[in-house]
Amino acid sequence: MFIALFRPRPGSMKLEDMIHDAEHPLSAIKEMLSEGNLPDLLLHGPPGTGKTTTAHAIASHVGAEIHEFNASDERGIDFIRNRVKEVATQRGYSDHTIILLDEADGLTKQAQDALRRIIETGHALFILTANDYANITGALKSRCLAFNFRPYNAEEVLTLLQTRFPNLTTEHSAIVAAAWNGDLREISRAMERATSVDNLIAIAGSTAQTYANPSLSIVGGDWESLRKELLTLTGVSTISMLNRLHDRVRQLDMEPARFHHYSRIWGDAVLAAHQWPLGYEGFVDWFVGSLASLWDKEE
Repeated sequence: MFIALFRPRPGSMKLEDMIHDAEHPLSAIKEMLSEGNLPDLLLHGPPGTGKTTTAHAIASHVGAEIHEFNASDERGIDFIRNRVKEVATQRGYSDHTIILLDEADGLTKQAQDALRRIIETGHALFILTANDYANITGALKSRCLAFNFRPYNAEEVLTLLQTRFPNLTTEHSAIVAAAWNGDLREISRAMERATSVDNLIAIAGSTAQTYANPSLSIVGGDWESLRKELLTLTGVSTISMLNRLHDRVRQLDMEPARFHHYSRIWGDAVLAAHQWPLGYEGFVDWFVGSLASLWDKEE
């Protein structure tokens, strides 16, 4: 369905204030909004790339109510048929409603099929976000206009950082962008904590080293060290931890067959992180144990 434009409301971040270049999805989204209509959207890409923020900015721009659900909390068909359908089919909401379904790639296939039918027949605009586009069914993809949100590059990070540190240089922004892999959410948190440019660069250097040690432990098969190192990480999401760790491992010289096995476990871990019920420590124990078990079988 398409949503009509309404009088904007104050509150959320404004679309025009969000950092992007001409090729960023925001450019196309703004153009569609200027034309007066917007289709159901599927915003996909790594954590921290602005998907959820964009959804809230759209709602603010068009003056719509936004109902937010997270598929990592409840991923089954009953959740879709009951809670989501109830909002989507109430005519009292009509076009004034946006339903934001975060991490839709965590939904089961049956739940995604049910969601597709609701999108086709409901009275709300849907904005879905996903970290892994491949885990969205083809049928659900066909009902939405998909946009790939990539990590922010050094130039875009520079624009953000200079709002707080005007004298920050391109070289500084490159260090910061690399430390957090272009994750704007994590970069913003670091920027808020930093007291100066030098302090920000120190935080970035510490973060880069934080992921260097566990990646070396994976390559060396030092599972006890890996567990201890991962348990010291605080203030980041499990998905963000996995993505940043993976980036480091890919830079190392790991035997191809072993890297293939590691990548399989890493992919399983990303999927498991969406609905993990036992907390961060339990997740680390499972992840490290899975790697160790696979390594032992190889040997």
